[in-house]
Amino acid sequence: MTHALFIYGTLMPGLRLEAEMNGARFLGAAQVPGRLVDVGRYPGLLHGEGVVTGEVYEVDDAHLARLDVVEGLVPGNRAASQYWREEVTVASGPLQGRRVQTYVYKQAAQGCIAIPHGDYRRYIREVGRES
Repeated sequence: MTHALFIYGTLMPGLRLEAEMNGARFLGAAQVPGRLVDVGRYPGLLHGEGVVTGEVYEVDDAHLARLDVVEGLVPGNRAASQYWREEVTVASGPLQGRRVQTYVYKQAAQGCIAIPHGDYRRYIREVGRES
């Protein structure tokens, strides 16, 4: 089975974990509802006002299971997971209106730096950080 997956951080091309997406098929640029925070070496998507910019890829079950490990998802234990995979609706872009999965940050976000424009690539350029 295949899944549409929205990515918004270090899994994107040109960033630190891009190799984890090898074999995925690019479907298009997209924005989803939410807000983005800097949680250290990567961003976290949180529910809330705003939009987060990223890309949608098609992945199969095995690929999704590997990404769950990368994202710190503990199957069956949302509370122990760093990220939890959830469905969201694409807010804009060529896939607007489509339901996709994404990883939502599940740890405490107090003290995290907000990324108000919701674009992680832009943010790391602005702060001069490599990812």
